[in-house]
Amino acid sequence: MLELTKIIGLLAFSTVKFFFSPSAALLAGHSFLETIAITVVGGYTGFVLFFFAGKAIVAWFHKVFKRKKKKLFNKRNRLIVRIKTKYGLLGIAVLTPLILSIPVGALLASYYFPRAKRTLPIFFLCIVIWSFVLTSFWSLFIDS
Repeated sequence: MLELTKIIGLLAFSTVKFFFSPSAALLAGHSFLETIAITVVGGYTGFVLFFFAGKAIVAWFHKVFKRKKKKLFNKRNRLIVRIKTKYGLLGIAVLTPLILSIPVGALLASYYFPRAKRTLPIFFLCIVIWSFVLTSFWSLFIDS
């Protein structure tokens, strides 16, 4: 029962903090392949949840925080717009697990690319690749 609780916690952790979830799974004593499986399932589950809830979240956000007439451009907004215009869906998908976080990337994908048929497969592939890369990286420093 304790092991199941740890796995559920790691799945939830990889939903929101994907970059650090391989290190947490390795520190919890999971093997290389178990860590990849946990991070992929948690990351993709979080992406799907936030992607399909994205429209409702954005609508709620605009309702609660009424937009002022003046547009606000800060460094983060400029980075997001630059990535979207220069690299498109693939750019957001590649940077989501590493820099943007799963919820932010999913919300951006649901806002900018809601009808793209390639959105879910591209994000799944990027999550799998980043899971393998990050698990490989963290396993250099953590003995499991």
